[in-house]
Amino acid sequence: MYSTSPLVKDSPVLIQSESRNNMIVTSETFKDTLKSFPDTSTWIIDVETNGLNPYDMNQLCGIGLAPLNHSENEAYYFPFRHQTDEPNLTQAELNELVQFINDKCDTIIGYNVKFDVKFLNNEGVNIDKMKFIDVIVAVRMTESSTVNSLKLVDTLIRSYGEQAGKYDIETKQILRENKWTKDFSLSPPSILGPYCIKDVYWTQKIYLDRLEKLEESGQLELFEFQCELTKTLYDMENRGITINNDYARIVSKKIEGRVKELKQRIYDLASDELLKKLGFEELKFKFNISSPQQIGRVFNLMGIHSPSTTPTGAEAWNEAVLIQLNNPLAGLIRQYRTLEKFRSTYIEPYLDMNILHTSFHNSGTVTGRLSSRNPNLQNIPRGIIYVDDRELSEEDKDEIRGRVAAIVSSKGGNSQTNLTDDVIETWSFLGGDNFDSTDEKQVSIRNLFIPRQNYKLVSYDYSQMEVRVFMNYVNNPEMNELMKKENIDFHGEAAKIAFNIEETDPEFKFYRQLAKSITFGVIYGIGKDKLALQLNSTPQEASKYKRTYLENMKGSKRFFDNVVRTIVKKGWVRNKYSRIYKVPRDVAYRGVNYLIQGTSADIMNERMVVIHNYLKDKKSNLLLQVHDEIICEIHNDEIEEVAPKIKELMVENSLNIPLEVDIELCEPSWAVKKEYQVTENKKIDIIDYIDWD
Repeated sequence: MYSTSPLVKDSPVLIQSESRNNMIVTSETFKDTLKSFPDTSTWIIDVETNGLNPYDMNQLCGIGLAPLNHSENEAYYFPFRHQTDEPNLTQAELNELVQFINDKCDTIIGYNVKFDVKFLNNEGVNIDKMKFIDVIVAVRMTESSTVNSLKLVDTLIRSYGEQAGKYDIETKQILRENKWTKDFSLSPPSILGPYCIKDVYWTQKIYLDRLEKLEESGQLELFEFQCELTKTLYDMENRGITINNDYARIVSKKIEGRVKELKQRIYDLASDELLKKLGFEELKFKFNISSPQQIGRVFNLMGIHSPSTTPTGAEAWNEAVLIQLNNPLAGLIRQYRTLEKFRSTYIEPYLDMNILHTSFHNSGTVTGRLSSRNPNLQNIPRGIIYVDDRELSEEDKDEIRGRVAAIVSSKGGNSQTNLTDDVIETWSFLGGDNFDSTDEKQVSIRNLFIPRQNYKLVSYDYSQMEVRVFMNYVNNPEMNELMKKENIDFHGEAAKIAFNIEETDPEFKFYRQLAKSITFGVIYGIGKDKLALQLNSTPQEASKYKRTYLENMKGSKRFFDNVVRTIVKKGWVRNKYSRIYKVPRDVAYRGVNYLIQGTSADIMNERMVVIHNYLKDKKSNLLLQVHDEIICEIHNDEIEEVAPKIKELMVENSLNIPLEVDIELCEPSWAVKKEYQVTENKKIDIIDYIDWD
């Protein structure tokens, strides 16, 4: 599956020593320090900066540096751009340090290392030729699934006690008190330097300790691969995706006008309703539409009460409640809030942004699935919204009712709420996934993302990936054979097997949806109550259906029981890529989801590295990954060769699970997808594109 070459040869034992502040602030000590460093190629690096955005105007103000196997008095801080009376090193010395790193270093170790190397790259460090080792990934792979915060200070305290994290807490307090937290260059080197040196020292300590745990748990190969993935993610982030600023500005104005109109309609409707209820001759009523408390008071005056309560027992008036109310005011409020969120969260940040550089994290989830920040691409809406009223056909109304029911169900509400036509009209802003760029009423956030000149955006999306991985774990002979065929409807086939029903049966559609809900219910570990909501049945019926499914889908109950039994006995379970999940015994059922989602994630991660290496000598690039989809920008000169080969690389995997990939051309943007016809190509030997050395 992976190469077994060692991550760091002859990993040394950490030398303990008294902490000493090695501040390099003169030309003499600068030259002496560089001469004193050992001839090694692996370095611990931590940068301090005047901001968080390496793609904007932010720069590093200092570098913490030490060779691997250093004691605390062998870590140094080199200040360059601190805006204080204390001395800095010169730009010429920064250039000399950069050249030293380029000459000596081929592996950089850091805690959240991609942040550091982006700033180093801006100064001229030859990042392309270097390997990355991200210690935070090693922490994620060796922590319990119950651990949420992986910040360095939290990891220190968790691993070594309160005293270990004291320096971080005390320094951060000084930075806050002096309002230096947004720009570390405002702090003097005498404050920030010792802090950075400690970060370097503890990064090494954690790394060596976790490396030992990775080896003991049989995850060293997987971690080595994760280091390769970190480099892939760095290149994706660095490249970024182009933003259509013109579209952002047009949409911003549209939504702004619509929100203003909705605000007045909400006030007028509330005033009219209260006028009827309270009998006032005239009423002009205004309130904060974004305040759940004020919204609640308005509905209470109208004689409407919430079906839910807060933990304190008060009436709840959140989004989950609003979508359950068969009331036009609730629909208009929800429309107002949705459009406001679209504008503030998804439109305004891109008004003047030419390239989006999101941040991908292979340490952000327990399962190993990638997460992203600034923005979180997984939260970017797929569907369209309408910024104007539209006439609804009966078919449109049924579709909207279905979408509202899906939202209600996802929030744990009662999807049986009957919405009358006047309420459905207020929900007409909800659209589907098919964006029409010629319809001026439609808005799609994904329409912001466009290809560069002479490039095309191409989407590759795994079809029913987690279901296929689930079936691989279940190892049901019938389903194994079906997976080898193309265009298989797994949920339909599961219904036939689990409920002994044929497609010709009038009830087949119901049982197909039933099988689909139970399959995902098993994968995601939902209980009988939530399953009942999805099936519009009672918890007792949901349990009965699930029991029948598990009994007839041979292998599924055995798989589920084995996972639970293993966790109860050992406290952990291992996926097909040797990733360990430490799961509390009282929630052992979660291990099923971790195995399926984690194995699916590791397949995707494996394929991304292969594709990235394949594209190294091409003009084309891997740009984004969202769930089971990747987006590539393929140069026009390479489209006929590269587009189909990437699909082949996606289908292949080291587990030999039969996978299917849909390939679509995103033209003129990510929002508009058209089927891409792939011509037959010579098969690719995927091992050619895995670079382990």
